[in-house]
Amino acid sequence: MLGNFVRDKMNGAQMIAAPINKDWIEEGDPRASLAILAYSDDRAASTMLWECTAGKFTWRYAIDETIYFLDGEVTISVAGQAPRTYGAGDSIHFSRGAVATWEVKTFIRKVAFCRSVLPRPFIAARFLARAVYHRLRGRRDGLAAAPAFG
Repeated sequence: MLGNFVRDKMNGAQMIAAPINKDWIEEGDPRASLAILAYSDDRAASTMLWECTAGKFTWRYAIDETIYFLDGEVTISVAGQAPRTYGAGDSIHFSRGAVATWEVKTFIRKVAFCRSVLPRPFIAARFLARAVYHRLRGRRDGLAAAPAFG
């Protein structure tokens, strides 16, 4: 640990089995594993290393996930869009509620930045509280109504 605000335990993280829901598998026998690299103090955000062997499955996202692919290749299909192939250096974002079909030819490895999303009433309350706070401080440049970064 480098202090209260920096975590340095990512090197040498152990990969553990992370089986894909059997009901989601459409073809093959994909074997997934992951290592949790870091997480926020409130556990709402985490960073994971994830890898998977060949297979086809449909993933249902219960959280927001931003992905950066490190190795391998995967074709991802989302309803209403043409399938797209991703590999090392590519990135994609899935919002909570998204459904995507993954077809891994041989192997894929990614870093996933995951975030649990607050229920909509809490988001609205936070937005209102921030707007009131900025108004009380005299900020009238439009940022009180639409903050750029949360």
